[in-house]
Amino acid sequence: MAEETPTSGPSGFDRRQTAPNGARRMNQNSDIMADLDAVGGIVARAESELAVGVVLDLSPLESLVESLCARIESLPPGEGRHLQPELLALADAFGRLGQSIETAMDDVKAEVGEIPTRRRAAGTYAESSEPNK
Repeated sequence: MAEETPTSGPSGFDRRQTAPNGARRMNQNSDIMADLDAVGGIVARAESELAVGVVLDLSPLESLVESLCARIESLPPGEGRHLQPELLALADAFGRLGQSIETAMDDVKAEVGEIPTRRRAAGTYAESSEPNK
């Protein structure tokens, strides 16, 4: 059975085309694969930026991943099996990013912990360099 699916071009003009169910599912799977790749790219960039000290804003990632998960869950049983390797790779990438964030946080905590020692040292130096009255 054919199903009507909307498609719109860059102008926003709504065209209707008739697509067999199988073609629609293939397009849906292609879209999911593209989004999985996009999320993987965002995670990889975030890890690279974190490595050089860039502050990360990962807040947009949450809604993208939630939407992606909902679309994957809506697939008929067995339909998403071919996505398993990409999902596992993405889970590993998130795990690595999480570890990198934890390491960065530990480094920041260590630096913050050293501030009182540095202040005392600077204060002592300032006192010793003042001329005697």
